[in-house]
Amino acid sequence: MIRGALIGSRFEKCTLDGYVVNRHNADAEDACRRVASGEIDGVFLFGPPGVGKTHLLVGIAKAFIEKRMPAEAESEVVKLPSLRELLESQDYADDAEAPVSLSPLEQAHEPLVEFWPMLDLVSELRAEIKAGELELSRRCRTCDLLVIDDLGAERATDFVQEELLRILDWRYRDRQPMAVATNLTDREITERYGWATLSRWAEFGELVKIEDSDYRLGKPKARART
Repeated sequence: MIRGALIGSRFEKCTLDGYVVNRHNADAEDACRRVASGEIDGVFLFGPPGVGKTHLLVGIAKAFIEKRMPAEAESEVVKLPSLRELLESQDYADDAEAPVSLSPLEQAHEPLVEFWPMLDLVSELRAEIKAGELELSRRCRTCDLLVIDDLGAERATDFVQEELLRILDWRYRDRQPMAVATNLTDREITERYGWATLSRWAEFGELVKIEDSDYRLGKPKARART
């Protein structure tokens, strides 16, 4: 399950298999596949706008879930009995009767991915903090995969910034997978979030720069019908 902000129609069909690989982005695509498969804990994509970072993040989220869903879940629909049916099925006169238990499929953990563009995440965190709640922060700390797009686009108060760093530090210490994309350079990351943040990312996962041109600028425009 992917929670968080809506991916939107522009990116909803993006997958890793649908990503066009070239010499500029091959390392990034490979690192994203290794995060999805669990080979590495994280990937941090650096690069200018329009080089496919969001496409890769959406692809990671989908591949991560696909690789962790029980095989039976793809073809079998599980119907859980009602509480009344469960009670009626028990023989209370027989103390040796085995308790009701869930099948392996029912016990299977559905992977949870939090997908957040940074502007949306900061806005939601700000609203929660103002209301005295931190449920979103808890979700981002404990989900199976945290995906953050466009890190650095936010304008955050000191308190919100502190909560963001707390989320990232929590996942670093617990070795919980992350995928982050940013338009910032190494220097801008250290200036905004501190050298320790960049250093921990380097230890935690792959730091990959995509040095390509903005594909949007070279994309032919559709002509209006007359």
